Amino acid sequence: MEVFEIVLNTNEKVKGAKWLVKNGKANFVFITGMQEYATRYERLANYLNEKGINVWILDHFGQGLNAPTEDDLQKWPKDAFDKIVDALYLTIQEAKKNGLPTIQGGHSMGSFTTQARLEKYPLAADKTLIIGSNGGQGALMSIAAVLAKMLIHKSNWDKPNKFFTDLGLGGYNKQIKNPRTGVDWLSYNEKNVDDYIADPYLGHMNTGGFWREFLKGMAQIWKKKNMKKVSKDEIIFITSGEEDPVGQNGKGVKWLEKTYKDLGVQNVTLKLYPHMRHEIHNEDDYLQVYEDWAQFILD
Repeated sequence: MEVFEIVLNTNEKVKGAKWLVKNGKANFVFITGMQEYATRYERLANYLNEKGINVWILDHFGQGLNAPTEDDLQKWPKDAFDKIVDALYLTIQEAKKNGLPTIQGGHSMGSFTTQARLEKYPLAADKTLIIGSNGGQGALMSIAAVLAKMLIHKSNWDKPNKFFTDLGLGGYNKQIKNPRTGVDWLSYNEKNVDDYIADPYLGHMNTGGFWREFLKGMAQIWKKKNMKKVSKDEIIFITSGEEDPVGQNGKGVKWLEKTYKDLGVQNVTLKLYPHMRHEIHNEDDYLQVYEDWAQFILD
């Protein structure tokens, strides 16, 4: 594993981790979900390396390699959502320098920045993998963004914000019958849940500034005028757990698939995995998920 760094036109730097192979067949550029980090995906990177796939995984602001100390966690600069979309595009461009087919993927929050990337930088990647995502809640996100703009200012920008974190994430575990922990919605795999709870770099409460910028971005991605910017020539594979509350237990990702198709994107596929929740890649049957992703990357 090596650390890479992307320099934005604002001179801000965003870091990630890369796992490269000799004589690679393809590149996979990936961006993580909320409250996690790039090196958490080392098992996936090693699996894909064995298939001849170079892996680049970008951390968001305030996560992993972009948070040198726990005090830096979840701190987002102004316009961070747009900036991370730019960083994702620049990472794709960097990976493509080796001339190999380049596939871009994103999980959860990373799936939303991936949707934004499809709109802002169409056909930047040869194919796109959307994981643990959602769609069809633009009006709700717009209302939340207005509320965040009213309540979050310079004085509470970098402070953990329980109100918006509970508003944004609190409903997920309520959908789990007899939950063992507060984050059972992540997966059926209890070890994955316990490891998540034990790691101080996972599940750290988001700051006010995070919520203001994240919701501002989310209020834009499902507007029809923006979704129309997605190229009809994109190749998109959407994967999600059937019991993932982030994707409304399949409803949200089905909306996303249908909307892309209605807009004329011809090559859109959705796969829902039974008896899986949000982190399909960390469930007991994760190898089936890995195999499906690798096949999509290499086909």
